[in-house]
Amino acid sequence: MARRGVLFFIIWIVCAAVAFGQSDDDAVWQEVLEQWAEQNDSETVPDDYLEQLQYFSESPINLNDTASDLLQELLFLSDFQRASLKAYIVQNGPMASLAELYFVNGFDSMAVAMLRHFVKAEPVEDEDVGLWQMLRHARSGLTMGTKRVMPSSRGYEEEKYEGSPFRYYFKYNLRYSDRVDFQLSGENDAGEALAFGNVGGVRRMGLDSYGYHLMLKNFGRLKRAVVGKYQLQFGQGVTLWSGFAPWLSSGMSLRRYGAGIKSASAFSEYGYMRGAAATVSLLPKGNGKTLGMTLFYSYVNRDATLATADSSDGAEPVYQSIYQSGLHRTELELSKKDCLNEQLIGGHLQYGNGRLVVGGTAYATLFANELRPFDYAYNSFAFRGKQNLNYGLDATYNAGSVFLFGEAAMSYNESSKSLVAESGWLPLAAIGGMQVQMGDNSQMSLAYRYGSPTYQNLYANMLGQGSSVGNVSGMILSFNTRLPFYINLQSYADFFRYPYMRYRIYSPSTGVEYRLKLSKELVTNTVLDCQYRYKASQRNTEGQLYSVASVNRQQVQATLDYNAPSGWRFVSRVMFSWFEEEGQPVERGSLIFQEVSYRREIKEHPLIVGLRLSLFDISDYDARLYAYESDLMYEYSVPLFNGRGVRSYLICRYEISSRLSFAVKYALSYYPEQESVGSGYDAIAGNKKQEVKVQLRWHF
Repeated sequence: MARRGVLFFIIWIVCAAVAFGQSDDDAVWQEVLEQWAEQNDSETVPDDYLEQLQYFSESPINLNDTASDLLQELLFLSDFQRASLKAYIVQNGPMASLAELYFVNGFDSMAVAMLRHFVKAEPVEDEDVGLWQMLRHARSGLTMGTKRVMPSSRGYEEEKYEGSPFRYYFKYNLRYSDRVDFQLSGENDAGEALAFGNVGGVRRMGLDSYGYHLMLKNFGRLKRAVVGKYQLQFGQGVTLWSGFAPWLSSGMSLRRYGAGIKSASAFSEYGYMRGAAATVSLLPKGNGKTLGMTLFYSYVNRDATLATADSSDGAEPVYQSIYQSGLHRTELELSKKDCLNEQLIGGHLQYGNGRLVVGGTAYATLFANELRPFDYAYNSFAFRGKQNLNYGLDATYNAGSVFLFGEAAMSYNESSKSLVAESGWLPLAAIGGMQVQMGDNSQMSLAYRYGSPTYQNLYANMLGQGSSVGNVSGMILSFNTRLPFYINLQSYADFFRYPYMRYRIYSPSTGVEYRLKLSKELVTNTVLDCQYRYKASQRNTEGQLYSVASVNRQQVQATLDYNAPSGWRFVSRVMFSWFEEEGQPVERGSLIFQEVSYRREIKEHPLIVGLRLSLFDISDYDARLYAYESDLMYEYSVPLFNGRGVRSYLICRYEISSRLSFAVKYALSYYPEQESVGSGYDAIAGNKKQEVKVQLRWHF
């Protein structure tokens, strides 16, 4: 990107005083997902949290229902804000409108602006309603959509992909409040064949994958029960946590809320449970104490990659790894489909007395065939075998302005006993921390985490730099406050150490990450935020496996957000990145974009049109940048920007009637200096890539 263009944009962003994020709700999760994509190096983001927020935007949480725990699922609210909100309602009675949020301690205009999309203030409805009445008054909807990338990639041109270049999907959902939830969904990714019967040794049932669940909540002593696909989240993620788990993000609490049983994303093809689970209360209401028990069983055929070490006739298949992409387009990908049976069986017991909550979790993971990863230097402690046992304890304590939390867990399996004996590392993982509320607008959090290299867990996700719980230790400090002139400060520092080798670094290593965010409402409906991130770590020197080089990455960005009362919204953002490896030249990246959207009511039915233009210049993959885009439901993405080019998109949503809505998105990526886009069978000849997405939603 020309320096003149960057300079012009900086001058323009300061002088124009216009900016916008995508839709109203997108700003809430944008930063979380951009960071998630960067840490996972993935453009595809988890759907389950976004689906939950989408549901809350359509069926808002009633703030006056103080017995509900749904507010804890809004990750941008702190424990202090939730407690302040409950105390305000208990002292002053039910809220008459959301305007009263401004009188609650810990809620400023920005917090209210984020919250108002997902809550309401109405009289609490009587829960003494029969199941048949719930089904009669339930809301249901059907969503159908398709997606096409153009021109066709190499996989279609060479007939390596069995199916068409279109993605198809549907989802039917029936809900009554948050008490009854039924879902049925199906999906066929681009390149996957539509077929029935046994084709190529694989059983076909039309679409490539289906999902369903039925969840019931708050039926007497039965707090939650689910049949079908579901997720499990307990404690702080050390023992058992499946589904979306945010790691580090400025402004978010270090303490996690384990929701227990949750419904799985409609289109998730990995990491979910399928079977049955239930949570029951063992104590009656009214005594100030709670005792709940959760039991669960899951039976899933996972995709897996067959190991080639033993190919003798009659030998039991051995699998190298679990295949997580969910794509079944080629003969090789189809050979990995549903070939490894996995069972989970276990439970969770939780006791609470108001201030103190203590829980215990134990479960066994059972595979029908052995998992045996290749023996690389960095994965000596990876799980191998057929069975694994995980068990742990978690606790939280609320002392008013101080909140304590922690969890410790261990693992056990036959194949790791010798590793534990040889290394001297107990198979232990733990996290402990505290949050201190210092006035209405200041909060400090501190957490220490530890995971032994011998700790093995396929369904854990602890706070930190990555999804792995083992082979890490570190301290995280987070501080959020309001500075003079109503400037909001959000920051954290993470100091971490890896005691054993990892991928791309064949020695113990250390690192540090800092993140700082300043935001201010300049005038009504106009917010400016500036962010800075620095991360230093080590990795193998190029071409020298056992020579370690220090690397660091810096990123700055500024966003100006304006929401005009007339229906117009604008966003302007500028981003820069620098990546430096010891002994190598500095790699640089820059990204600027402008987005404009307009909302108008046409006979009481909203029409929303959005347009974005992005210019990027990234010298190397290590300096890559991510920017969340407004998208259709179930098509969430955070595109990766690398190379030099332009990306633009146009999105339109229209509510045709109170029951029918339509949405379409067209995106174009242009790389003037490239002869192809993508790699492998996904490579597209030429320097342009186009995407078209269409979606229809019917409520009845």
